Amino acid sequence: MLSPRYWIFIVIVLAAIGYSMFKPASDTPAAVSDCSDTTPWNCREPGDTNVIVSPSDPFSYEYVQLDNGLRVLLVSTPDTDKAAAAMTVATGSGDDPKGREGLAHFLEHMLFLGTEPYPESGEYQAFISRHGGSHNAFTAHQQTTYFFSIDNDAMSGALDRFAPFFISPSFDETYVDREKNAVHAEYSAKIKDDFRRIFSAEKQAMNPAHPYAGFATGNLDTLSDRPDRKVRDDLIDFYRQHYSADQMTLVLAGNYPLQQLQDWATSHFNAVPKRDVKTATSRPPMFVPEQLPLDINIEPVKEIRRLQFTFPMPETLSLYQYKPLQLLSNLLGHEGEGSILALLKEKGWAEGLSAGRSISTRFESNLVIQIELTRAGLLHVENITQILEHYFALLKDQPIPTYLMTEQEQLSEMAFRFQQHGSLSDYAVRLSSNLQVYPPEQVIHGDYLWRPTTQDTLKPFLDALSMDNVLRTLIAPGVATDMTDPWYNTPMRIRPSSYLAADVSTDELEQLHLPAPNPFIPQDFSLNAEPEQAVPTALIDQPGQQLWYYPEHEFAQPRSRITLELQHADIATPRGMVLAQLYTRAVNEALNTYSYPAQLAGLNYGLSANSRGLQLMLSGYQDKLPELLKRVLDGMQQVSISDDQFQRYQASLQRNLENQLKAKPYERGIAELKRWIYSPSFDEQQLLSELGSVSRADVEAFASTMQGNTATRLYIHGSMSKADAEAIASQVAEVYPANPEQQSSLAILKAPAGKFQQSLNLDHKDNAIVLYLQGQDTSDHNRARIALLGQMISAPYYQYMRTEQQLGYIVFAAVYPQRTVPGLVFIVQSPEHTPADLIHHSQIFWNHYQDTLAAMGEEEFAAFKEGLISMLLQPPRNMSEKADDFWRDIDVQRTGFDTNKAIASEVHNLTLAEIQALYQRLILQADVPWLLFTQGEPVPDWQPMNSLQRDQMTRFDLPR
Repeated sequence: MLSPRYWIFIVIVLAAIGYSMFKPASDTPAAVSDCSDTTPWNCREPGDTNVIVSPSDPFSYEYVQLDNGLRVLLVSTPDTDKAAAAMTVATGSGDDPKGREGLAHFLEHMLFLGTEPYPESGEYQAFISRHGGSHNAFTAHQQTTYFFSIDNDAMSGALDRFAPFFISPSFDETYVDREKNAVHAEYSAKIKDDFRRIFSAEKQAMNPAHPYAGFATGNLDTLSDRPDRKVRDDLIDFYRQHYSADQMTLVLAGNYPLQQLQDWATSHFNAVPKRDVKTATSRPPMFVPEQLPLDINIEPVKEIRRLQFTFPMPETLSLYQYKPLQLLSNLLGHEGEGSILALLKEKGWAEGLSAGRSISTRFESNLVIQIELTRAGLLHVENITQILEHYFALLKDQPIPTYLMTEQEQLSEMAFRFQQHGSLSDYAVRLSSNLQVYPPEQVIHGDYLWRPTTQDTLKPFLDALSMDNVLRTLIAPGVATDMTDPWYNTPMRIRPSSYLAADVSTDELEQLHLPAPNPFIPQDFSLNAEPEQAVPTALIDQPGQQLWYYPEHEFAQPRSRITLELQHADIATPRGMVLAQLYTRAVNEALNTYSYPAQLAGLNYGLSANSRGLQLMLSGYQDKLPELLKRVLDGMQQVSISDDQFQRYQASLQRNLENQLKAKPYERGIAELKRWIYSPSFDEQQLLSELGSVSRADVEAFASTMQGNTATRLYIHGSMSKADAEAIASQVAEVYPANPEQQSSLAILKAPAGKFQQSLNLDHKDNAIVLYLQGQDTSDHNRARIALLGQMISAPYYQYMRTEQQLGYIVFAAVYPQRTVPGLVFIVQSPEHTPADLIHHSQIFWNHYQDTLAAMGEEEFAAFKEGLISMLLQPPRNMSEKADDFWRDIDVQRTGFDTNKAIASEVHNLTLAEIQALYQRLILQADVPWLLFTQGEPVPDWQPMNSLQRDQMTRFDLPR
């Protein structure tokens, strides 16, 4: 039975969010539909296409369907500098022909490489880059999505180049042969990626006749020409069989009237052919009947210990308004009191647990539970399985309490009511994907719509939660294996399940219960009443203590964010960093069951360690934020760790550090670069060498030394009042009084001019280079010059190194600023070519690009400048981005809060001659530091980086 307090809060919340919850996308009343809850999920009346929009959403929407059947959502985005588009095609790797695994993925690659109106393979990419944009695509099981963002005024030109992907791709024979190598390089680059390896290995237990069981990436074997058939022929056939206008959904978004967007949709995409696409009406089951239950063992590359349960489920798309699998996943994945994870942590068997869907089609879905095991947990797989089985019984034995479903509905509608936008291209991708599964009017709201369901609706899904209907996967080093996955050579074993109920005591099982009503659901949604101000102000600015405050008005959200930095000089050593990481782990674990309901209610906190101290960040609905802060600060003072807990935290940190050393070559190169140029900084080996000598008592002593031994910097942004901000500062000061002696600084080493290299020496068959060119002047003018050069060189470097020369799948050239220090970075990871080859080809490109720069006209140069200026001056898209921008300037004490504006002003005044001269000095003459990190044989004639004395080098001193 629910308490009176709980019913009161339900009434308050419903009153706060129940009225004006939805607004139609136009002023025309929505058509009344005869569709009921029992009719098909995509039922709608003709003309009933008013998109349901959040009252917080400043965008305008219109849904149209072109004559060829293409479904289009138009999004008018006032006051945005960027435009975006996304096209989703209802075909993916699940449609690959037998023996042509990876063909859908290969086709995705090929559409970028020339069309009839734009036959040059790099034209689309170059245009996007010139105009401050970005682009990408991905192939999933049942969809392929292409998308871009660009300066708003370049949208028409981008669509000129984008639309022909779906009308007249050239499938140039030369690039067909080359791009096969790129697909193979992508496959090779991830051959030791545990996510790919585990995913592929689990497919070996599935019904081979089911499309999901296939190899999705492709390689030179699956995409090779055959004696009687070229892969290009199969590619064109696949395109014609699946790329039909009525199977596509398009989103166009930009700062234009809806009519202009509709005109572009019609003029550019009406020519997309509508073909006779045969849509499957059924497909084989994912597992052969009577095949389950099965057990799989998988041996990973990294030290991963995971127990995973995969349950085949009925389809859920027709029940999107009830979200049965999300409801069950939320209950199974709960981390509060009475949860599966809370019990497993108490017993020392698990470090984390998650639950959710892995696949959802119109035919079937899966529910997957993943449990991150401790070493002790590996010895108790049967016990853990029994605990899950007992929790399943709790869900089945009685109807799920109404309050749990009501909470889900309330929290979802609150999230919808106070929706915020992020990346416009990400939003376009999401909407184009949603149009494939939701009615047009629900394309936004469908993700948030969550009606309470009935036990009858849940019953098929609850029935499927059975240990007789499970693929149980144990992933850990050293597990018993007797075969290998054919695609990634992953050691594995498949056998019938051996599960028998283990000896878990009844008392322990009785600790499990469904979540209690959530006390953190906010009740106060009032907005900021403080006067508006342009930038944050320092309410406190004294040695060892700062309080910055900004009252948010631009984004009318009842949210705030608190960022607290506790500077502590003792952390600036390897031992201090290890202690700080163990300490933050202990605090986070102790608070987890308390903070998890807060997280569900839109309140988040994170406590982490860096080389200057600790950083605590809290954000969300401000109503309960002070209460959460008080509890977190109390938890930070009351650290008590058992021996067993300490050993688990120590082992977990060791595993994380060792796994970082097994990252992809280019990722390791970036990590080593950042470690090398920052001071203080420590590599994983330094931390590992200290870890074994640290004791539980050391961590508890570290916790006590934090009190009275920190300098504090606090920034409060949002709907909190000035008085509330000052009260929080006083609350923090009581626990952490200011100590100016603990103020710490972060520096970046100023390397000498010359070419220096360091080998990564990784156990990975791919070679790689990460080359960093460091700017030696931190002025806004130099930051602008290098940023513009990076913008200009990015797309042509990619085009030459990846598309034309096929040197690797992972290729980047980009501006790489580190705090106030400008720089450029060039990255290539290759399955075949040595670092010397990669540098040699880079040098060829640099020499050729000199001619490109020399021949560049002022109009093209101006386009690059405008693209960069647009990126720099792009306004924040939500309150979080705005707070991030301000915090970055606070962090380097640029209290005019004008970094991007000042750099943009410098970009505006740059001349082509300046960039040409910079190119000569920076790249052709190499008159700056070139720091190269390599996987593979060293590059001849480069000096070893260990010849430099880091502790004697000049530093870019950054403000405290």
